[in-house]
Amino acid sequence: MKDSNQGVYGIGAVVKRTGLAAPTIRIWEKRYGAVKPGRTETNRRLYSGEDVTRLGLLRSLTERGHSIRNIANLELPQLQKQLAEDEQAGAMVSGDSVSPSRRGRVLIAGKAAATLLSGDEGLDSKIVGRFDTITALIQQETPPTADLLFIEAETLHPETVASVREVVNRTRAARTILLYRFSSSKTATALARAIPGLKLLSAPLESRQIRREVLVQLGSLFPTSENPPVVPEDIPERIYTTDQLLKFARISTSVDCECPQHLAGLLQGLAAFEKYSSECEDRNPQDAALHAFLHRATANVRRTMEDALQHLVRVEGIELD
Repeated sequence: MKDSNQGVYGIGAVVKRTGLAAPTIRIWEKRYGAVKPGRTETNRRLYSGEDVTRLGLLRSLTERGHSIRNIANLELPQLQKQLAEDEQAGAMVSGDSVSPSRRGRVLIAGKAAATLLSGDEGLDSKIVGRFDTITALIQQETPPTADLLFIEAETLHPETVASVREVVNRTRAARTILLYRFSSSKTATALARAIPGLKLLSAPLESRQIRREVLVQLGSLFPTSENPPVVPEDIPERIYTTDQLLKFARISTSVDCECPQHLAGLLQGLAAFEKYSSECEDRNPQDAALHAFLHRATANVRRTMEDALQHLVRVEGIELD
């Protein structure tokens, strides 16, 4: 019998056994350290039986709404326990006889948030409860069950972690959005790690941005088509301004290379599409999820091309006035 830690599976075999795409496996490995495969003499990855089990569990949990960022480094028994709890909760929810038209139930804790999200034809029918504060929601003996929990808080403190966890457990929410104004980075990090499926948003935000985030989270819970490729969730900041790109487009290098101009043109186009996709009108959760994906994907391509332009600038010794 083979040691479960022995590297015996190539990437193709792992894809077949877990149902994950090869690029997803590599991203989870490189970016989040989900697994640490061995290597052959020719540098090919070899995955152990335990690696395959971990990846299968991670896939099941991410499909249930957990962020890979929050669960990638959990021990195998912790992953198994979390999946068992999710399956039990899923069985309980299925017994509620929720009709398809009521899927995507939103529960709001926060007076300003309730006002911002009210009067929206696409969301009003999904809101199953509104509470002025998270404390008011906690005090409810039998709070409504929800798919998405939206919590508004002026400040975050260590005790907020316990309060949010309690509300998430009692409402059975698969995803939670927490909009806050002030917090230490330590408290925010603790919350993100402690609450699976939590999305932290820093106020102030425009109502359009808040509405889109709600729709994106709902769209990720109830996809209607094949999931898009995995891309980082964060939007990288721009390295070059529009004015700088215009200057690059007009300069020439010592070897008459036109690459700076070409790269500047590509970046101008990417920045324009990035802005366009972030401003597209979203009429339903699927539209919002698609446009959010396009926004993130374009932003990450833009950052890659900015890195390429930075390298070219160093090699060519280009300086902008």
